[in-house]
Amino acid sequence: AAIPIFQYGGMEHVGAIQYRESSLFLDHTATESQKLGRGKLIAHETSHMWFGDLVTMQWFNDVWMKEVFANFMADKIANPAFPNINHDLLFVLNHYPSAYGEDRTRGTNPIRQKLENLKDAGSLYGNIIYNKAPIMMRQLELAVGKEKFREGIQEYIKTYAYDNAVWNDLVEILDAKTPIDMKKWSDVWVNQSGRPVFSDEIKYDEKGISSFEILQQAEDGSDKIWPQTFKIGLIYPNSTKIFTINITDNKAQIKEIEGLPKPESIIYNYDGLGYGVFPLEENTLMQIPKIEDDVARAYSYINSYEKTLNGGITAIAEFKLLEEGLKNEKNEFIMNLISGELQNVFWHFLTPTERDDQQKELEDLAYNNLQTNLKPNIKKTLFNVFSNVAYSDEGKERLYKIWKKDTEIADLRLNEDDFTAMAMDLAVYQHPKTKEILQQTEDSISNPDKKKRFHFLLPALSADENVRDEFFDSFKDEKNREKESWVLSAANLINHPLRQQTAIKHLQLSLDLVEEIQRTGDIFFPKAWLNSTIGNYSSKEAYDILQNFLTSHPDFSPILKKKLLQATDDLYRAQMTRIDLK
Repeated sequence: AAIPIFQYGGMEHVGAIQYRESSLFLDHTATESQKLGRGKLIAHETSHMWFGDLVTMQWFNDVWMKEVFANFMADKIANPAFPNINHDLLFVLNHYPSAYGEDRTRGTNPIRQKLENLKDAGSLYGNIIYNKAPIMMRQLELAVGKEKFREGIQEYIKTYAYDNAVWNDLVEILDAKTPIDMKKWSDVWVNQSGRPVFSDEIKYDEKGISSFEILQQAEDGSDKIWPQTFKIGLIYPNSTKIFTINITDNKAQIKEIEGLPKPESIIYNYDGLGYGVFPLEENTLMQIPKIEDDVARAYSYINSYEKTLNGGITAIAEFKLLEEGLKNEKNEFIMNLISGELQNVFWHFLTPTERDDQQKELEDLAYNNLQTNLKPNIKKTLFNVFSNVAYSDEGKERLYKIWKKDTEIADLRLNEDDFTAMAMDLAVYQHPKTKEILQQTEDSISNPDKKKRFHFLLPALSADENVRDEFFDSFKDEKNREKESWVLSAANLINHPLRQQTAIKHLQLSLDLVEEIQRTGDIFFPKAWLNSTIGNYSSKEAYDILQNFLTSHPDFSPILKKKLLQATDDLYRAQMTRIDLK
């Protein structure tokens, strides 16, 4: 059943799987990635007929099991239908940034969480379940072996069909099929949170590498050790030597590397199977765009971003790397990654002075590259970067001419939603013809549901601060929060980085409303609300508001506190990595 306005991509009701209409019915601009996403969505919900419906968790602390199995099986089902797509690359891009985005925070949680009361079950859902758990499953399949793992899953389904099961039921089945202590393995991967940080100790002599040791320690300072397998690549002028690393302790001596010549660089997690933050020096960053293997290059971009957030690389150095990637990247999927990281570094981690210095260069880079001979999907990503930062006087006029269709860019495929988004950007950027732009946009929207949404958002687009203030205050009333996705769009517009001087006064209300939003809204709404309000900020003033709220609310819901700490991780890290916070 296809539903026009549906808060989920799909829902696995037995006999009538429900889908969001827009997830199924793609238009002529749909990319191969979007078509694969649709295929995986269908495969995911169909997989739930076995994982979740045929075998159901005993209690909601194992709700993650049905999701990780559905994702795992969706890959097995859908990937062969798209043989021209690099699925290992897509796995890295689809899961690692999101998993790290929660697991690096002070509000992270284990994959398997305790649940005392069913009313709090919605709080269990998040990127740890949807993205870290699939990474864990790949490591589990590697540890047990594909055939033994398949046998174990088949035995699990047959044993618990039309019944309930817990995670440890599967662990016991797999434990009998491998010499590995699966209960110990599962304890750190599934029952505990966080990620490892890897370092290396390499010694050289006149012949080359005399000693190569890899060490890991838990990011949170505990003594946890993640047994895992990944590859490293030693880059030489005319070749790359790749080694598989199996690390089961806090350190591993890699004997097979000893005696090799000193490499030009070392690429960690070359195959994208490992989990954690890997060694990377700032002075080697500009080698990343030159890495030939797509998976290794993509993960290196992810790793450099994580090292930046951990303080190991300066934000401006990371920004320059990502700009270089924007100039040269030819893989559309990696281009999407670079685009997202670049915009986040620009808005959250550059100092205001650095942002002012870099804005015009980034705007011109994106716009000028749009004029070159690139694939349509690459151009679409470049256009999204351009429209996101085109707030200079020249940038606004360029964007306005594209919106008005006075400027046409070859092979840039724009649909009605893109023109609506441009109009909203121009309103936020205070284009002098904003009133005319918004009126023409509303008149041109053909879909009645999209027209209603745009009309709802108009107060958030207003140039009048009082109108925006009154609109945000209206969210105190539950009935005004009924269309949650619309409310989130409005909150993002009001709290846009360019408007934060006038919007920061709303942060206290946004925090005060969270508990009520949890009681009255969808399970994903509290975290999304926080992302759309205080999650947009990086200033010291916003950080102080957050700290004052936490100090003055000692009895604040522990569940919501985790969501708050997840949503404000960029705000927290900005205080650690930025110098100019005035």
